[in-house]
Amino acid sequence: KPDKPTYVSIKPDLAVAIGETPVKRVDLVRSLDAMADASKDRFIFLRADRAVPYGDLMDVLEILRAGGYAKIKLVALEGVPDAQSVPAAGNAKP
Repeated sequence: KPDKPTYVSIKPDLAVAIGETPVKRVDLVRSLDAMADASKDRFIFLRADRAVPYGDLMDVLEILRAGGYAKIKLVALEGVPDAQSVPAAGNAKP
């Protein structure tokens, strides 16, 4: 089992990163393959900012899958959503 999980993130500006290291989408699989714990069998944790369109998330998912990474888990970005994006229960309008 790897010591540290491998996170691939999609930032609000649609930039992709492995951990905190920015990487171009075309280099994503090559960069994952070059890591010390490189194994197509390891889990890749894919996280995306809530502003990322669904299609962009699916594009990155497909890049990973096509590169041989089948064990992909979707995870939420850590942190509290900002109060404006979550409607308060008492403010619902009929």
